[in-house]
Amino acid sequence: MKREKGMWSDRGVSETIGFIIIFGIVMTGIGIVTLYGYPALMQEQENANIKNMEKNMLVLQSDLRTLTYKNVPYQETAIQVSGGTLSIKEDPDPAWPYFTISIPGYPPITHYPGELKFIAGNGDANIVLENGAVHLRYWYDPEGSAMLANPSWFYDPATKTYVVQLIRLNASSDFGQTGIGTVRMQISESSPPQTYPITGPVTISYQANPAEDYMTAWKNYFDSPELQMTYNIAESAGRNISYDLDASAVELVVKKYNVTVLSL
Repeated sequence: MKREKGMWSDRGVSETIGFIIIFGIVMTGIGIVTLYGYPALMQEQENANIKNMEKNMLVLQSDLRTLTYKNVPYQETAIQVSGGTLSIKEDPDPAWPYFTISIPGYPPITHYPGELKFIAGNGDANIVLENGAVHLRYWYDPEGSAMLANPSWFYDPATKTYVVQLIRLNASSDFGQTGIGTVRMQISESSPPQTYPITGPVTISYQANPAEDYMTAWKNYFDSPELQMTYNIAESAGRNISYDLDASAVELVVKKYNVTVLSL
């Protein structure tokens, strides 16, 4: 805009230039939001989905304890699975993972636990219910895992007695579920508690599945002070960890349960 003979003129003003400037500012803002804001928003949503499934798994662990500890024959819980898939196999993997309990004077006890597993949609994390424990694992750490909730294993220092639960999870069919569903579980088989007098070193071992490794979670649990177990370095190798029970223990009680998932 310029002044001619005491008057202002707008012949020097271009609406096109103004539009281009404003359009450029808008597109720059959209680009910044798309580049930085959207990925952050998606990451927050994924974290929220994982937190939600952690809570769901703790609820299912509570159902499992009700079935095994309180001897309730059937449990049913409605959950929402978002940001991934909840699945279970009809039968546990016959190769691994598995637990072995070696007791002097008795045949070794081998237990294949099976698992109820949540896989995040982006494949970054797994949350697993295995032998009564809840694990979390992020795939960017191949050997890292954490136990979110402990299994029902106990040691009573007063009576020098260990109590170990071995829970096998299977299903009436291979299941996978997303969205809102109902997890129905029932006790399909249980054995009376077996009591073993301890007359020598008793060793409990865990052999991890190399493809889905929760060894670190179990190792941290076995190292907990309340169990008073000792790491057996001679028997541990690769993805196998072995621990000896307290040398002063006099009795081991083993409880076995077979829990069938009827639907997800």
